[in-house]
Parts: sequence; structure tokens; C-alpha cells
Amino acid sequence: MNRSTKTLTAIVLTILIPSASFAQVVPPPQVESIAPPLFVVTVNGKDGFIDRDGKIVIEPTFEKAYPFTDGLAAVQKQGEWGFIDTKGRVIIEPQFVSVGLFSDGLATFQDKRHPNKEGYIDKIGKVVIEPQFDVAAGFRNGVARVGFATLKGKLLSRIADVGLECDYKFIDRTGKIVPEPSPLHYATGEPGELIPFRKDDVSGYLNAKGEVVIQPQFQVASAFSEGLACVCKGGLFGYIDTRGEWVIPPRFQYANDFSDGLAGVPLGENGWGFIDRAGKEVIPGRFAWVYGGFRHGIAEVAFDRKRGYINTKGEWVWKPSK
Repeated sequence: MNRSTKTLTAIVLTILIPSASFAQVVPPPQVESIAPPLFVVTVNGKDGFIDRDGKIVIEPTFEKAYPFTDGLAAVQKQGEWGFIDTKGRVIIEPQFVSVGLFSDGLATFQDKRHPNKEGYIDKIGKVVIEPQFDVAAGFRNGVARVGFATLKGKLLSRIADVGLECDYKFIDRTGKIVPEPSPLHYATGEPGELIPFRKDDVSGYLNAKGEVVIQPQFQVASAFSEGLACVCKGGLFGYIDTRGEWVIPPRFQYANDFSDGLAGVPLGENGWGFIDRAGKEVIPGRFAWVYGGFRHGIAEVAFDRKRGYINTKGEWVWKPSK
């Protein structure tokens, strides 16, 4: 479990959940820190945190670190994972084999007793749901998706490097199996909100009443962000408005959601850059990758096999470092 996997919010990683009728497209939890916003950096092989101005706030002393969510960040010391707050104080002592990000007050974990099973802890490190799942996602609105490896999946994983085949279920905060929630379960309550859903292997959008507003037609559909949704049609990504009209026609191999008025997209052979809401290039393509997009005015990017942060003008806030 590496930090890039956790922080990447590109639409290609949107979670698709199958269903007999609808299958909701559940956006990954937004990676947000409690104020002030902090960002992971690496200095001489150790991870720490900077503020939006590029000033080191928490010294780089950790083997690895994940972004803050729900006010806590996962950090690794001597091979074990725990959590710190935005002051750098240890809240949950390093003790776990692996952990996930906090969402809805719970985080996934694996411990030495069950190194291949996942469970959930609360924000003081108390085990709330014992490790028993082969795959476990974060909670959203009190429900989480978990997986139990099939016999076929277990056998295949022993002879080939393939994803683990699982039977998926949904649980509540007590670990009890519950029916699969409808797409409306993930509504935020924002006025005019449109909610992605999936039917017959294509995605569309519902309103808060459960009425289909944009017919299923997309291979991939993300939640709306700043009035636009990143969708894939014909193998290419573009952006639609809330009427389902193309604002930026599909022409990108991959694409990120809009944030701070900009979206990271691959811009030809020069690499990833950023476009505005009209599809105009604002920050030229020169990055190997864009990790999600702008957050509090800065974005994490990969350049020359290193990672750094830029502002909305494309200027370095934190120059790339390994």
C-alpha cells in the first residue's frame, strides 16, 4: 500500500460497485486535512508534512506517511503503522502491519495476529470490527464494502500476480452484513446534486429523488465537481455539465476532476498538465503524473521521477524530491 495509491483521485480509480439493478459509482473519500491543510513530502528518504506555503510543519522522520483525513494521518515507524494529528502528536501508537485512511471515523487495519485480513479501528485505536475481510473499503455514510476471497481467487493468487477475486458484501459500523445501499445513500444533500449510478455496464446520473437525469451511456462516470463531471465515452475522457452536454469533448486518455478551477489531464507527449473549464491549456504538459488535483491551491505532481507540489500558476511550492 503506497502513498501514491492512496492519494490518487484520478477518475480511473473511481470505485465501481456492481448490483443486480443499479451499481453505484462511489467517489473515493476526499483527502482533506483539518485546518491548517498539510501535505506529505519526502526529504532524504523520510516523510513529513508541509503547509500550503511549502514550509515544513512536521519534520520528516517517518518511513512513510499518508495524507490527513478526519484530522489524522497514518505514519510508519520501524515498519509499523500508527496515526498522528496535525501537530505531529502521536494519537495511535505505531503497531499495525498496514492501515487505511480514516473516513466516517473508522480506518481499515491489519495486525500481526491477522496479517492477511482487514478490520476497522476507531480514532483512538480501538478495534471496532475484528480483522476478517480479504478486502475492505472505507466507510461512507455508515456503510462499507468488504470482500471475501473466493476459492478460485485464492488459487489464482498463488500462481499469478492477479487481483484477488472476491464475493462482495456491505457492512454497517458494527460489522453486520446489510443490504447493498442504493446510489442515493451516497448523496451529500447539496442543492441540485446529481449522483452517479451504473446499469448494464454503463453509467449515468440520478437526482436526489432517484430520477434518471442523464441516461446511462458512459464507461466511467465521476461525481460532479465544480459543476462538471469527468466521464469516459468511447475510451476517452471529457467533461459534461449537469444537463449531460459536453463542455469539453472526450479527447483525453485519462483525466482528473476539476478543483480550484483546473483539472489535470495528459497533454500529448510532453506529459500531464492542467486545463481550465473551457478546455484551454493553463499549465503546459510537463509532468509524469498528477496526483488527483489542486487542494487548497496546490497540487502534487511527479517530475523527473520525483514528487513535488505546484501552485495554480504552475510554480513550484515544493520542488520535486524522492
